[in-house]
Amino acid sequence: MKRITVVFSFLLLLVNCEENNYYDTDPRLFNDAMHGNIVGKVMQKSSKAIVIISQVNPVDSAEINSADGSFEIKNLPIGNYDVSIKADNFRIYKLCNVMVQGAGNTYIGEIDLSTVPDLVSSHYPEDLAEIVYNNRYSRLTVSIIFTQPMDRESVEKAFSTIPATEGIFHWGQYSEAPSRIYYSDKAENWGYEENATITTFSKITAFSYQMAQKDCFTDTSYKVILSTEASDTAGNQLRFPLEFSFSTVQSSSTQNGIITYPSHGDIDVDLISNNGIRMTFPRNMDRISTEAATHVSPVSDRMCLWPQKNQLTIYTGGVFHANTEYTVTIDSTAEDMDGIKLGNSFSFSFKTAPVSISSTSPRNGELFVSNSSAIYLYFNTYMQKSTVQSAFSINPGIPGTLDWNYDSKTTMKFTPSQSFQYNTEYTVTIDTHAKDIFETPLKETYTFSFIVRPE
Repeated sequence: MKRITVVFSFLLLLVNCEENNYYDTDPRLFNDAMHGNIVGKVMQKSSKAIVIISQVNPVDSAEINSADGSFEIKNLPIGNYDVSIKADNFRIYKLCNVMVQGAGNTYIGEIDLSTVPDLVSSHYPEDLAEIVYNNRYSRLTVSIIFTQPMDRESVEKAFSTIPATEGIFHWGQYSEAPSRIYYSDKAENWGYEENATITTFSKITAFSYQMAQKDCFTDTSYKVILSTEASDTAGNQLRFPLEFSFSTVQSSSTQNGIITYPSHGDIDVDLISNNGIRMTFPRNMDRISTEAATHVSPVSDRMCLWPQKNQLTIYTGGVFHANTEYTVTIDSTAEDMDGIKLGNSFSFSFKTAPVSISSTSPRNGELFVSNSSAIYLYFNTYMQKSTVQSAFSINPGIPGTLDWNYDSKTTMKFTPSQSFQYNTEYTVTIDTHAKDIFETPLKETYTFSFIVRPE
């Protein structure tokens, strides 16, 4: 009997040793049904972040593993816990009511710590944002919303930009676009959201900083800094500086996209255009190489203007040819101001309108026309006077003269040498003998009628 007892005791001792070694190897399995673990990973593995577990007061803490950012708080009694993660130069991370269940792990995931200080809620532009800015009438705007009412003086002292800029702080406003002018009237605010009603100086949680126009540039990177000198109205300072950057770009089009007027494929384009042929590039262009690389068909005695460094206007020497397809081509050799070639050739085409009469006076179908009225013909292009005179007729016939209306080459005036007859219908015809300055005839005969008023 003694021998059996000894053997049994020896076997039990072996089992206990094996069990203790097993749990020493993987302590998470040691938890009973009343205990569990909180595990997770911080993405910033070199941050030396401290994970704090609390239930009103701190319960336990651990530093993350510097090799992979992982952490584990072991053997916690079951229940709800608040998790805080603190690290220098990172926002305090908080996760509330994490449930710990017995005999297992509660995984709270991979945590990406924010570089936005705790007193800051959001800012515009976002870090590394690109802002479309190429308007000489606008100003760049930086906005910050805070989580607490802020001491305005300390914030304005703590604020700076690289490159250095001058500007005006507008407290209580938050903008998400470059501002057009300085606003003196609340009703004129454009692109702004009111963040506070300024009745005191202790409840303001947002500002917008408008840069002076002299400091606003395209193709420029700006860095915004709010130092730890900034504090809320209770005296709490930023634990670490807020820093973010943004860049300005010239155009909202694609990198090699060129915006044109007229647009590619347009038809019935006006023969007289105050805009000429206009191209807006996504980059500021070198004038000499771009003009040399630009070709217009049909060929004309063109002149080039540059209203802006990224905008070319071509004047074709006068009005467009009627009913004609124009093609504009820019070779890949065109360079921007940095010497970078366009890279790909660019081409677009459009078709102009035919020669036509756009309107008349009296208008077609008009009643009660004065018996002393003149007749006006409004063409859509420059016309040859002699051809219009030979194409003009009126029925019933009435003598008169046909001449330009003042110095206009698009408007002709028929002045009767005697009064129109009362209560009479007159029909005016301009046939296709009428031609523009390029010998292009009126597309089709134009006829209109009117009735003179009773006596």
